[in-house]
Amino acid sequence: MGSQDIDIALEQEYKKCALERGRAYTPGGVKIGKGVADLVNTGAVLYTEEKARQGYPVTILPQESQGSRYEEDDSPYDPDSVVSYKIPESGEVSMNPKSCRGIAAARVFGTIEKHLKYTNLINALAMVNQKYGIAEEIGILYKTGKEYPACMSVAGYSEVNYFGAAPQVAAKKFGQYRSEGEEANAEERALAQADYKCQQESGVVRKAEDIFYSKAAQWFKEHESLIFEIRDIEAEAKERSIKIINGEL
Repeated sequence: MGSQDIDIALEQEYKKCALERGRAYTPGGVKIGKGVADLVNTGAVLYTEEKARQGYPVTILPQESQGSRYEEDDSPYDPDSVVSYKIPESGEVSMNPKSCRGIAAARVFGTIEKHLKYTNLINALAMVNQKYGIAEEIGILYKTGKEYPACMSVAGYSEVNYFGAAPQVAAKKFGQYRSEGEEANAEERALAQADYKCQQESGVVRKAEDIFYSKAAQWFKEHESLIFEIRDIEAEAKERSIKIINGEL
């Protein structure tokens, strides 16, 4: 789960709404980009080579305005119009359809309810993760797996001696030195690209996902209809996102 096209379209629609309302716009805040592997070592998984070229979030300078981004987003609150969704195994989430977030969600997903179902599947899975002790088993894989650190050592990064250590190494080596959207320096990009290559060659993320799916098989069986619905929601949202990006919707 997770789509760059959906992320881009959400960001584009949020920006359009924010600027139309005369508010300051800070890029980089309306994203989904989540997958099962994010349940452990969030930020360590590099899903694409493009993501690797962008470096690590830990080297980006904090932005004072980022925390208030969504507090400024809401139009006058109307409890009767709020769209809510009950997350399986968890609590309830809601969204104001008149806010820029709500408008962007409806544009990309067709309805806000579809957006809430899609974006909050990861929260349901997090509860499953906790219920079955999956995080601990995946953590052992990340800490003790041999293929990934061996690959990083060959690439010249022996200090990255387990999966998940690369962002920490980047933070120690480079600190926070760049603004949101600014390109990472050559050294950081080289580390991240070696990291991506070794993730792919070692299969560490796929192995973690295999552990998750095998442990959570019963939950998936019980919620099979929801899983298929989420799959269809994602396919539709990707199609709408491409049209939005190309100016066709």
